[in-house]
Amino acid sequence: MIEGVSIAGRRLFGRSARGLVGVLALVGLMAACSDAPPEPKILPEPESALRSPELGGGVLPEARIADYRLEAYLDAEAHRVTGTARVLWRNTTELTVNTVPFHLYMNGFRAENTAWMSQALGRHRRSTQHEEGPWGYIDVTEVTMASGTTGDPESPAAEAIPLPFREDADPSTMTVELPVEVGPGQDIELELKFVTQLPKVVARTGFGDSFHSVAQWYPKIGVLDEDGWQAHTFTPNDEFYADFGNYHVELDVPADVKVGATGIRTAEAELEDGRKRLTYRAEMVHDFVWMTDRDFVIVDGEHKGIRIRQLIQPDLVDTAADHEAATIAALDSYEARYGPYPWSTITIVHPPEEAEGAGGMEYPTLFTSSDRAEIPPWFRRHVMDERMSGVFTTVHEFGHQYFQGLFATREHEQPWLDEGLNSMSNILAYLDRYEDPWVVRIGTQKVYHTDILGLLAGGRRANLIPVDSPAQAFAGLPGSYGVTIYQKTATLMLTLRNLLGHEAFDAVFREYGEQARFRHPRGRDLEGLFIERLGSNPTLPTRAVGDSVQLDLEAYFEQALRTVRIVDFSLGYLSHQRLVGDEGWRRDEHGSLVGGEETPWYLDEEIDELEDAQVKSVVRVERVGYFHIPVELEVEFEDGSTERRIWQGNDPYKTFEWPGKRVVRAEVDPDRKLLLEHHRLNNIRRYRPRDGDPPGDGLSGPVAEITEALGWVILGGFLP
Repeated sequence: MIEGVSIAGRRLFGRSARGLVGVLALVGLMAACSDAPPEPKILPEPESALRSPELGGGVLPEARIADYRLEAYLDAEAHRVTGTARVLWRNTTELTVNTVPFHLYMNGFRAENTAWMSQALGRHRRSTQHEEGPWGYIDVTEVTMASGTTGDPESPAAEAIPLPFREDADPSTMTVELPVEVGPGQDIELELKFVTQLPKVVARTGFGDSFHSVAQWYPKIGVLDEDGWQAHTFTPNDEFYADFGNYHVELDVPADVKVGATGIRTAEAELEDGRKRLTYRAEMVHDFVWMTDRDFVIVDGEHKGIRIRQLIQPDLVDTAADHEAATIAALDSYEARYGPYPWSTITIVHPPEEAEGAGGMEYPTLFTSSDRAEIPPWFRRHVMDERMSGVFTTVHEFGHQYFQGLFATREHEQPWLDEGLNSMSNILAYLDRYEDPWVVRIGTQKVYHTDILGLLAGGRRANLIPVDSPAQAFAGLPGSYGVTIYQKTATLMLTLRNLLGHEAFDAVFREYGEQARFRHPRGRDLEGLFIERLGSNPTLPTRAVGDSVQLDLEAYFEQALRTVRIVDFSLGYLSHQRLVGDEGWRRDEHGSLVGGEETPWYLDEEIDELEDAQVKSVVRVERVGYFHIPVELEVEFEDGSTERRIWQGNDPYKTFEWPGKRVVRAEVDPDRKLLLEHHRLNNIRRYRPRDGDPPGDGLSGPVAEITEALGWVILGGFLP
């Protein structure tokens, strides 16, 4: 899902920013009309839902735990789905169970007193409840178990045994009682009949006119691991966690709608009464979603044998090429960094304006995006351009095919492993794609992702709760989840990349990608891999002279992930001082005091009038924040040459001296490696000749406050 900075493109430039488009509309009339786009092409369905092992990297057979056969009938007028779900579940743990939990996500929208509604108050990502269809629900009417184990959810069911079931305290989960215990290595087959009522789109799922986003729509079995059953209550920040399996899905829909879905379509048949049946197959996924609209235009593309299908609104067809290019750029970047993409399809759905709340959301092999800003081409070239609206959403949501779709972490428990690491990877994808990876350009002035990250990740709302916190910890703190989980995680990881060196950091993440495929990794797996591959205290690459510095990786992860300590350094002092000589009384070789009668020669000399050999430069770096982290210092001498020093950053301050040299300028963190540092205007000091110790320039403090205040005003639209 896209939040924070990711939403900024839509908020500032996209369809929700009609004000900007309106301002530009008259200007746009002056632009030359572009040529009509070519007729969209439609490619045939791939033969397999998975790419070949040589291209897609293969799958992990033992990760196949929950196979589904789903049948659904869509009543497009009532916005209701009647369905049956048969699930074959395998117990791959050492535990024995006699109950099975199911997620009933749609019940989060059932009433005001559900956990989801009581926390969201009917609002989510700028969308609100609508009087046309304010409530959604899923009503399970029957649960049965096959009397024998078939091992194949697509085969005819054996004799059905009715099972008792009950909704839990919050109706977004329910518990099914089993008549037998299911031990290690055993499996069971359950069948559930249900009715799902879609609400008007308010969060990810629902309807808008003829558009239907049928997501999290069927009863979904929980995950059994060494800690027991995992089936969390559904709330606005808690996203989805499930096991991998194969899906066979039959959809009965109106004949005039176009459908996008997880996996590949294997059959299509005309039915009576103006309807059709579509059959889909998906392999090694942990969810199945489908979306319909009469107005969709299908635009297909292909890259590396992967079919890239877009279902887009008619007035936006000319932007399809931008989204396809963004998808290809993201695919190439993620494959190079984290390993092969395993599936044969990527489907991009562009919801209509009346269902904007369904935009910017990820599902296996399918995601929803948002619109490009409607800015005339000449205006983009000469006045303002941006790379955030629409295409950044596409890059972000594609990234979830790895960070969620393929790795499938416990997003409710450690959301930073999904949203945060994906946000980091989005920026790396931009670095891979663009030689100059700016995101907004006004005239010749450019803004980069790291500029925005530094502002957001160091702000007050990003430092209320540690990054490594469960999603539910952010309930009641509007805005904190996005900037903490998305932006701050990206910032702390990119800071670590800058410190360790790009090659070393990227090598660890490449191995993490290989190990995480289909395995539900935890945060400790990533932290442990860094320490295992680089050591507990790797020496940092630097251009600094003098002693080398090591980074305590365990301490870094502890501070960055599990505290709210702030990185802040200040260039507190820059002075030229006279070197200590031998003037005054001193004892000679006979032990007598001599020399004190003479007047010191330097009393009438200003520091700036002394010879270089009689002067030393003194620079003091102060650690204002509580975060202990190495930092570099660069000084510039009077002759224009420079020198680097590096400091461990554990003490409150560090004083550096240069005998015989005059420092005229000093800067802390000159390469801006420490993206976690929010307040940077105290990082530079120039030498100014004055009597005594030279204070600051008189402007840094006030300018810092004004600039940061303006930044929050200007970039307020970037916050969720």
